[in-house]
Amino acid sequence: MKNLQNIKMRVLRKLPAVALSIVALSAASCDFSYDLAGENSKEDKTPPTAFFGAVTGEGDQWNKASFANESISASSYVWDFGDGSEPSTDFEPSEHSYPPITASYDVTLSVSDNNGLTDVYTNSVSIIDNGEPLGDLNLFFDLINTGDAGEPVTIAGFSSYQVEKDAFPENTLDKNGGTLWTAQDGDILDGDYRSDGEYVIYDLSTITDLRVIQFTTNVKSDSYGYQFWVSNTGTEEGDFTKIIPESGDIMLSEAASSEFQVKIFSTPVNARYVKLVGFGRFDETASTRKSAWMSFSQIEFFKDKE
Repeated sequence: MKNLQNIKMRVLRKLPAVALSIVALSAASCDFSYDLAGENSKEDKTPPTAFFGAVTGEGDQWNKASFANESISASSYVWDFGDGSEPSTDFEPSEHSYPPITASYDVTLSVSDNNGLTDVYTNSVSIIDNGEPLGDLNLFFDLINTGDAGEPVTIAGFSSYQVEKDAFPENTLDKNGGTLWTAQDGDILDGDYRSDGEYVIYDLSTITDLRVIQFTTNVKSDSYGYQFWVSNTGTEEGDFTKIIPESGDIMLSEAASSEFQVKIFSTPVNARYVKLVGFGRFDETASTRKSAWMSFSQIEFFKDKE
């Protein structure tokens, strides 16, 4: 009956004064089951309802999501994408880019109407890494070693380098893909397929929530075998914990490539020191070592955007 009353009042406001008095008299003489609104009353409020649908991208757009706003009776909108980015107040925000990792995000749409009533709807959006390249990591993360000499990252220690070619470990921090750290790994361990490895230890200058490591090697037909370890306490061997690979013994780099090769951690890795260990070059199964020589040209460390 309240809806009927509101309709009647909207009609009454459009009538001239004489007609209004006639209708009012008619109303007074009838036994309605509702009363007309008083002088200071407000129209009934229809509360808003928040709702949306989401679609994730395909191919090299896999980290993007589009949203369809299906809210009712709302006049303002606030989208929280669940990844720490700035909220949007658009009715339907344009395609939103998420960090290039497999993860799920709770997206929340808060709506309100002109009467101040609100509603909130939250739904999960899953971003799944399909291996397609996504370009500049700086769009999603903050580079730690931003300086030409690697600052604030420094070399805390290393095992060896190729002296006659000036292939210093510092060359991996100079932002120059033409300079290398090169070292010859030792003999194959008895009963194993690799040696104990050559290493460089990087000091990030402070304990950091590390999210990304990317590096380049020089172009060879065989893949380099490597590991990454981290420590918060010191640079002795017992201080480190292996983080790459997460399971198994060694990781293989992409063969015949000078492009950055990227490892993104789904959750931050707490680290002050990062140790890169190389074991030479291997066949595609990582079961046979093809060369004892190690070579890395650039390395970069990233954290979440602040």
